[in-house]
Amino acid sequence: MNDRPSVQRRRVGITSGGARYGGGPIFNIPEPISTVALLTIIATSGAWLVGSPTGAGRLVDDLSFVPVEFLARVENGEFLGAVIPLLGHIFMHGNTGHLLLNMAWLVVFGSGIARRFCLEGGEPDARSFNVLLFVGFYLSCGIAGAFLQFIWDPLSPIGLVGASGAISGLMAGTLRFALRLFAPFGAEYGKLAPVTARPVLMASLVYIGLNGATGIAGAMGVESAKIIAWQAHVGGFVFGLFAFPLFDRLVRRPKLPFGLG
Repeated sequence: MNDRPSVQRRRVGITSGGARYGGGPIFNIPEPISTVALLTIIATSGAWLVGSPTGAGRLVDDLSFVPVEFLARVENGEFLGAVIPLLGHIFMHGNTGHLLLNMAWLVVFGSGIARRFCLEGGEPDARSFNVLLFVGFYLSCGIAGAFLQFIWDPLSPIGLVGASGAISGLMAGTLRFALRLFAPFGAEYGKLAPVTARPVLMASLVYIGLNGATGIAGAMGVESAKIIAWQAHVGGFVFGLFAFPLFDRLVRRPKLPFGLG
């Protein structure tokens, strides 16, 4: 009697062209993820050390996303000045704890997306394309988080910094493939779980609910909750939840060996 494909894969480890299908060390951080984390640490640390060109403060303040400033720049046709904070705030952080916590979550959820997007192994051209696809998804989630922050309070003078919105999108994307019921060939292959699948829906409601509770606590005067950009978390998460399949379809995956796909 022939073994099921999932049993075969666990027993022998399926490889093709040097790419391993499924499995792998738990703490094996993909190179693109470590690179993004390192660049973020360098960018934030440099912004702490270097003053702004006008001497008005740290670069982290100048690169933060401020809704009222974004609105003013768009109205004045300063589109480059409006776009830079949309991207720059993702690489800026307020303090060491904020930075290290976000980088830890980037490693956790980014590594899962990296496997799904086949960022390691396979043909060099396909790998390079997939890395760009990952970066595009990551930045898009961060931008979506900033936009919800803007929509929620377009006249707010409070700056948004941090990769939390982008990482929330990675978390949402991870739910779409990590919580599906059957994945015999590993995270890289197989259909995504629909948004309406009970595990995905419940996890999403819990995450959005916790962030909503944070917003309520901030409105009631809880100081620790006031500094949390919960709108950016929700914006990045919702975008990642619904947009992930669009990016996932573009991934250039190695073909499974004949008879196993």
